[in-house]
Amino acid sequence: MFKFVKKFFDSVVKSYMPEEKPKRKAVSLADLEYKTKKELEIIGRKIGIELDRRLSKQKLINRIKYKVRNKR
Repeated sequence: MFKFVKKFFDSVVKSYMPEEKPKRKAVSLADLEYKTKKELEIIGRKIGIELDRRLSKQKLINRIKYKVRNKR
């Protein structure tokens, strides 16, 4: 009986504990060539720019590189 109570309280306490956030992977500028337009748009949002997917892939990459280089 006590095992059941302990198991119950452990599960309740565990549900209120904050979960560990997964670490972000750093995206290198060389890897941008292999990303899709949608992935490039998400990366752009993370660095603070809104990209239009109607542009060519190379233009999206250039805008991301420009923003990253001028941010430093």
